[in-house]
Amino acid sequence: MVAGRTAPNRAVRFGGEHDDLDVRGQRDVARLAVSAAPTYRVGPETSAVQTAEILGVRAEVDPALTTLDVGRWRGLVPEEVEAEADAADLRQWFIDPDTAPHGGETVRDFVARIRSVVRDGDALIVASPVAQAVACASAATYFAVDVRPSSVLSVNLSSSSESSQQELSQQELSQQELSQQELS
Repeated sequence: MVAGRTAPNRAVRFGGEHDDLDVRGQRDVARLAVSAAPTYRVGPETSAVQTAEILGVRAEVDPALTTLDVGRWRGLVPEEVEAEADAADLRQWFIDPDTAPHGGETVRDFVARIRSVVRDGDALIVASPVAQAVACASAATYFAVDVRPSSVLSVNLSSSSESSQQELSQQELSQQELSQQELS
């Protein structure tokens, strides 16, 4: 499950998952139906913890599920990164999973770190970047994976990483339709 929306998520700020859920995020999470799981492993970000609290599920915060470290870009929108540094750095980061011009983690290292601690059958509540890392076929396809706040994903990790299958649940599709109807 992907954590609910925060105001910085809406503004597309790097690291927005560390903030509180906004009113829309709280409302969207409250509408989710959760599957019966003994315990959900929850990322340590504020948005993930608040999502678990709103859902009322038994949760265990797992620091191993920490989101991508975007270094000095945390809190910035892409346009601010381009203005602060060479715009080529931002473009390169989006196409080369082995670069980290922000001083944080490379996408390749991040995907490998997350994949090393997630197994088929895990019930997770995580920040969007973590959900992308779980769902992508490889670090090279990380940015091709689109996940939405307050959505439920079912991912088959038992196949090879290059042919990992991602399925969006019907609940997420319905949630997207609701989100498009409400522009707030």
